[in-house]
Amino acid sequence: MFALRQISILILFLFFSNISLAKGIDTSYTHIRKRAAIWSVCLPGSGQIYNEVGYRKYAGKKHRAWWKVPIIYGGLGATGYFFYNNYSEARGLKQEILYRRDNQGMMLNYTNYSNEDSLINGYTEYDPFTDMVLTFKGFNARARDRDLLIFAFAGVWLLQTIEAYVDAHFVTFDVSDKLTFSWNPRYFNNTETVGLDLRLRF
Repeated sequence: MFALRQISILILFLFFSNISLAKGIDTSYTHIRKRAAIWSVCLPGSGQIYNEVGYRKYAGKKHRAWWKVPIIYGGLGATGYFFYNNYSEARGLKQEILYRRDNQGMMLNYTNYSNEDSLINGYTEYDPFTDMVLTFKGFNARARDRDLLIFAFAGVWLLQTIEAYVDAHFVTFDVSDKLTFSWNPRYFNNTETVGLDLRLRF
């Protein structure tokens, strides 16, 4: 709870500090792209909040970055929860296997697993009440899922860092009327064909 409170205070501080709602461009502000990535590496979501502060420094910027923070923590929370669940189950199954080996097959906790093979590889069982086939994972499946979720957690952390760095480029990207893209039909006299005329004007 203490760590969560500290993170919440830091995010609120980043969100509300130095936010300018002026209609003109704040010429004294410089948005540092690498800083967004560094913030995200240290604390997930903080790079997005830093970009949000940058967006509010410029007039006409409709894009916002704050809404990505709940998604990031949702992904980290989900992968972290399922990692812990599979970690706990794998540890419990391993303890059960070792206990039965040391105590002539006596059961400790996992009484629905009838033998060591089911503890290791899992088993399926038909439930006549629900008319469904239930799958009970063994140690091997739990350990595999546990390891994969470590990579999933790290992947979410890495992706949000990359996203913060890429999005930081758009904070100062010119989206004014001076930058236009237009296309019009055009008739080419030399070839007597009809085509499209594409123009990008800075």
